[in-house]
Amino acid sequence: MKKIVASIICTKRILSVLGIVVFVIVLGTCESLPSVVSEPVVSFESVSLTGLNFSGINMIAKVKVQNNNAISIPFPQINWKLSVIDNSFIDGVIKNNNKIAANASTIVDIPFKVEYEGLYQAISGLLNSDEAPYRLDLSALFNLPVLGSKTLSASFSGSIPMLKMPSLSFGGVKFNSLSINRVEFVLSWAVDNKNAFAVNLDKLDYNFSVNNVSWTKGAAEKISLPARRVTTVPVTVNISSLSMIQEIVALAAGGRAANFVCTGEAALSPVISQSFPGLENAAALRLPFNYSGSTNLRP
Repeated sequence: MKKIVASIICTKRILSVLGIVVFVIVLGTCESLPSVVSEPVVSFESVSLTGLNFSGINMIAKVKVQNNNAISIPFPQINWKLSVIDNSFIDGVIKNNNKIAANASTIVDIPFKVEYEGLYQAISGLLNSDEAPYRLDLSALFNLPVLGSKTLSASFSGSIPMLKMPSLSFGGVKFNSLSINRVEFVLSWAVDNKNAFAVNLDKLDYNFSVNNVSWTKGAAEKISLPARRVTTVPVTVNISSLSMIQEIVALAAGGRAANFVCTGEAALSPVISQSFPGLENAAALRLPFNYSGSTNLRP
């Protein structure tokens, strides 16, 4: 009986020792798990311009997510926000069900577009600015093994070139000569270029009618419009048709104002400048016009 009791006591001691050993091993393993699973690394690879015109700018941000673990991890939810002069302007969310492979990285594209009209309305002080500072902020929400929920942040700062829409107005018609032998008049337009770079007038097609009769149509010469200046674009017209000369002289003799309509389209493009990178990708601006009014047929 004494041998049985001694055996039971010995067995209990062995089991107790084994329990302590197992507990130490498990505890050590649990404590080492966080060091085995590390946080991913989120960073901006680049933010670049992909399109530019007088209406707005297209850009794309490339974000790198690096997984340095020996196991794959779920793709994070990425929340991003674009701020211009500390004013929140646009934001978005990127989600998918993919995984990022072990010891690998993935590039996430964040395309965005900035409309100048909306930006000028939100920040009126930009109307006289040639560029605007911006900041792109993102937060990536991960659900990681062992570590659980983790949010990592990154930011990128830069500047947006601010293009301003040139404006076109009709200066009217002015007669240089009005007689039975010769009719000559000048049509003129004014182009206001508020930008810090020159703009090319690539095309200005027009059709000028008086009292529903087409007097002339054609195109103005291509010219360069200086920066920050209003430029007058004149077109001199000579009427050679005898019947039209007689009609115009008769209208002038009546002393009544004649109604005119001038329709057409102008096309403008920025002059490439090293001071404004991206202008080489800027699309041409087309400005259709339709002006009407009345004029006295007198030189």
